[in-house]
Amino acid sequence: MKKLTVGFGMLRDLDPLGRVCIPKEMRKMFHLENEVEVIVTEEGVLVRNPKYVLIEREEYERIKSKAEP
Repeated sequence: MKKLTVGFGMLRDLDPLGRVCIPKEMRKMFHLENEVEVIVTEEGVLVRNPKYVLIEREEYERIKSKAEP
């Protein structure tokens, strides 16, 4: 899977319940639809499409099965 480097960001306000709205352009760019995965890292919070996690897991299983005798 290709790594995408994005060189932009923006400040967004949190609503009273702590929610943030991800702009439509970013949702389209990263294929964010009804569900997102939220990960806490040392550098902050990562929001990503959970479908990519499934693709990575499937790729890992495929490589693993080829390596087994």
